[in-house]
Amino acid sequence: MISILTPTYNRANKLHRVYESIKNQTLQKVDNKYIFEWIIIDDGSSDNTKELVQKWQKEVDWKIVYKYQENQGKWKALQEGIKLINNELTLIADSDDRFLDDTFGTFYNIWKSFSDEQKEKCSGIGVLCQDQYGNRVGCDFPIEQQFVKTEEVVMKWKYIGLGETWAILKTKNLKYAFLDIPKEAKNLKMIPESFFWDKITFGLEQYSYPLNKVLRIYYKEKDNISNNIRKNYPEGFLFESKYFITHYPQVLFKYPKVYLKHLLKFIYYKVFK
Repeated sequence: MISILTPTYNRANKLHRVYESIKNQTLQKVDNKYIFEWIIIDDGSSDNTKELVQKWQKEVDWKIVYKYQENQGKWKALQEGIKLINNELTLIADSDDRFLDDTFGTFYNIWKSFSDEQKEKCSGIGVLCQDQYGNRVGCDFPIEQQFVKTEEVVMKWKYIGLGETWAILKTKNLKYAFLDIPKEAKNLKMIPESFFWDKITFGLEQYSYPLNKVLRIYYKEKDNISNNIRKNYPEGFLFESKYFITHYPQVLFKYPKVYLKHLLKFIYYKVFK
């Protein structure tokens, strides 16, 4: 039922965190069948990532899919992985993350408790994060264990201090967001991930299911790939802001602060970058 999707680039020294997290899951099989697979998209690594994954493939009897591509950026690695997924749910696990031992069990049992109608309207199950020292990242969700319109979660909860969160997402929605990209963006190496989440938020009538439970360990490290990303890839942020202000004009009236922020960002990257 679950595909764990990990895009990676020269993270052989950290990728073991995801591998160990999967190996330690308390729920792995139902009716003697594994409920998950791990898909790794190697975005042009020059380290020993391939050899490491091949070693792991020999160590376990659950499915590890490895695919190498020339370096094109994280969003294209995610896109390539999403093309390969046929399972109902996708859990995007960054190559330097860990997650707690009851992660699969938590997501599996909640999803199984939903009716078909609830599954159809649910975009995903959101959970909380802690850092590598055990400190909570951000605050609790203001509402939990009930369906909340995804637009409200993304827009109204934007500035309450949630910080880093995590979610298992419906694969069908990810295919909608990642597989149909405007022509002007196809050659960009970096597109902010918020572009794809906004696409789901405003393009689909979906609901989120927040849960105030910590499942992901988010590492705060000096060599985090996201450091200096705005400086290195301004064209990606320019594209995102332009798309937002031209495709979601209704946000100006409902959430003016969010819309104006994108407008100012568009002007900044257009004029000064």
